[in-house]
Amino acid sequence: MIKVSVNGEIKELKANLNIEQLIESLNYKTKGFAIAINTTFVPIAKYESTIINDGDTIDILAPVQGG
Repeated sequence: MIKVSVNGEIKELKANLNIEQLIESLNYKTKGFAIAINTTFVPIAKYESTIINDGDTIDILAPVQGG
């Protein structure tokens, strides 16, 4: 197990999760999140190949509608 910060909250996760698996494990249902790991934006095309590491700070931003 590893510990990471997700939106300011400490979470314990399985080791070797990629971003897609992280989103599933956190039960996020909608698509189109913007994700940054350690303040670096990760493009959707790299979600499957980007592995979460112990101590990472992860920010998940859901899409916002407005007008």
